[in-house]
Amino acid sequence: MKKYIQISMLLFFICTGAGVFAQGCVAVRAMGGINPLSATGYTLPKGHFQIGTNYRYFHSFRHYVGTEEQTQRQHTGGGFDANGNEKGNAVNIYSHAIDLSISYGISDRFQVNLVIPYVHNERSQVLATKKDPATGQTLEGTRYSVYAQGLADIRMSANYWVFDPATHQNGNLMVGLGVKLNTGSHSKTDDAIALDPTTKQVITQNQTMDQAIQPGDGGIGISVEMQGFKQIYKRIYAFGTGYYLFNPRESNGTFKSAPTVVKDANGNVLGTLTGYNVYASPDQYFVRAGFMTAVGKNRNVTLSAAGRFEGIPAYDAFGGQVAYRRPGYVVAVEPGVSYRNGKHSVSLFVPFNLVRNRIQSAADKANQNLQNSVITDESQKVHVQGDAAFADYSINVSYYYRIGKS
Repeated sequence: MKKYIQISMLLFFICTGAGVFAQGCVAVRAMGGINPLSATGYTLPKGHFQIGTNYRYFHSFRHYVGTEEQTQRQHTGGGFDANGNEKGNAVNIYSHAIDLSISYGISDRFQVNLVIPYVHNERSQVLATKKDPATGQTLEGTRYSVYAQGLADIRMSANYWVFDPATHQNGNLMVGLGVKLNTGSHSKTDDAIALDPTTKQVITQNQTMDQAIQPGDGGIGISVEMQGFKQIYKRIYAFGTGYYLFNPRESNGTFKSAPTVVKDANGNVLGTLTGYNVYASPDQYFVRAGFMTAVGKNRNVTLSAAGRFEGIPAYDAFGGQVAYRRPGYVVAVEPGVSYRNGKHSVSLFVPFNLVRNRIQSAADKANQNLQNSVITDESQKVHVQGDAAFADYSINVSYYYRIGKS
């Protein structure tokens, strides 16, 4: 019986930690696997329910081009304070998300799941209100915040144990298929400050928010996932989970800005990048693997250490590619702890980002190729790559309750 309870707790631990986390300007949506398992059993038996909630938080502020941090963004470009000290112009994103979830056991091996997410995002940035005409250096800058909140993209999924849980308590594999709906707004607006192009005075305008804080991406996607575990020594188990969201829609129709006009070194117009000024509905991926063990007299506390790899690709697996996104990925180490008491289970996971990489986007490469098309000297060719802000860590807290006979 103790071993049965231990395995149930370990499996709960795998799935509650399997969510995808937003990382800042690289807008990885929180749509990973929910916990499809019982809080007090290896699997969710036929006719049983599990309800839960999950809270996530992160603060992104470190800017990267590739894997190189733009440390100057923390202390330059934002003007000067009253003491003459230079201020930074880094974009800060504060994200709060709450998921409500419910799972139902169709059979002892087959579960269906529903996740309803709500987000509240803040984007803090600097408007340069005065520059030195000779040097272009920002003399005065105003930091302000804009917000986007509301229902995010709902996800429905089904999971199936490949092997019978009744006879495979030392290892098993779960496969899943899901659909992500476009219930979250991808065109939220808020009042932001701007410079009047004629008077150069600071004015307030209602603007469409950046895709990094939009509740949704505008696409209907199909997700595939796997989760598995294997006992390797007594109470020690290895586990892994993987997730990929296919988002075939090329763009969601929300305009980012005017099309980019590309010029050569002499200021001659080479062309205009149309299409890349509209926000994309991108794919996303997530992989997590590590080790876990149940501790304590009743084995109702589970500890884990895992590695995570998640991000947004520069190009989707299916659909068009002419749209704007900030692709990139993070590699993180994730300690975690979970506690079970009867039908109640709580968990805490805190991934710490070790590698942050803002890779070249399709828009970057189109800009680069257009500029290099008129340059014959290989040593003079340019490299175009945008930046993105990433968090140092994220916080993930979950609570689940099992409805049904133990």
